[in-house]
Amino acid sequence: MDSAKKNKKNRNRIRHSLGDQIFNLLNITLFALIAIIIVFPFFNIVAISLTGNVEYMREPFILWPKEPTLEAYRYMFATPLIPRSYGITLLITVSATVLSTLITSMLAYGLCRGDLRGQKFFMIYLLITMFFSGGLIPNYYNITRTLGWSNNLLALIVPNSVSVFNFIVVRSFFRQLPASLEESARIDGANEFTILFKIIYPLSIPTLATIAMFVAVGTWNSWFAAMLYMRDEKLYPLQLIVRNFVVHEARPADMQNLEGLRDAAGNRIFLNETGLKMACAVATALPMVIIYPFIQKYFEKGMTIGAVKG
Repeated sequence: MDSAKKNKKNRNRIRHSLGDQIFNLLNITLFALIAIIIVFPFFNIVAISLTGNVEYMREPFILWPKEPTLEAYRYMFATPLIPRSYGITLLITVSATVLSTLITSMLAYGLCRGDLRGQKFFMIYLLITMFFSGGLIPNYYNITRTLGWSNNLLALIVPNSVSVFNFIVVRSFFRQLPASLEESARIDGANEFTILFKIIYPLSIPTLATIAMFVAVGTWNSWFAAMLYMRDEKLYPLQLIVRNFVVHEARPADMQNLEGLRDAAGNRIFLNETGLKMACAVATALPMVIIYPFIQKYFEKGMTIGAVKG
C-alpha cells in the first residue's frame, strides 16, 4: 500500500527539465539578493544603535558590534521626550485611523446605491479632489485661521479623514455584495445603520483592515503636517522629533545633557550620538514592523476583492 502511494506521488510530481531547474535557481538567487539589499539598511541601523561610542569611533562601518550595548535606548527612554511623543503619535494614529475608516466606509456605503439622487455629481466631486488640491497655502490658512487649529492635534487628525482612493476600494467591494442582504434586513425592520454595522461591516473585514492599515501607516510616518501646525515641542509626534534630530542635527531640549551622562558608579558615559539617532529611527519604525505581518494577510484579499467591478 505504501508503494502504491509512493508510485502515485511520483506520477503526480511535476518533472522539471534542467533548464527549468536552472531558471528556478537563478530566480531564487536573484530574489534572495534583492531581499538582502532591502533588509540590510535596517539591519545596519539596528547594529549602529547597539554600538558603543569607542567601537563606533574606531570602526564606523560594522556588520554587528563586538560588544552590543543598550546605552542609547536606555537614555532615549529615560528622557520624558520619547515616551511623551510616542503617546502623542499613538493617539493621532488610532484616532485618525478609526475616524477615516468610519467616514470613508459610510461614504462608500451611501454612494454605492443606485437610487441616490445626485450620485454622479458627488462621484465627480470626489474624483476631482483626488487629482487636484487647493494648494498648501489655502489649506494652511483654512486649518489655522478658519478652524483655529494651530498648535492643536485636531489639525493632524481631521483633515485627512477621507481618502478618495480608499473610498473607491471600499465602494467597489460594497457594490459586489448581494442586494438581497439589504432587502431581507429591511423586511425584518432594520434601518440603514443596522444594515451597515451588523451586516455590511462583518462581511467587509479584509477591505476595512486594508484601508485602516494604509491610514495607520501614513499617519504614523507623517511629520510634515506637524511641522506646519505644531508650535509647542511637547505636542510634536515622534516622527518630527526624529526627523529634526537625524536630518538637521536639532537635538531636542530633553536631550541636551548628553555630555553630563554618568553610569551607576559615577563614571562619565560617552554616548554614541550616531547610535542615539539610529535608536530613535528604530523606535520609530519598530511598531509598524511588528504590526504589519499580522495585517498583511488581509492586503491581497482586501485590494483585489473589489477589483472585478468598478
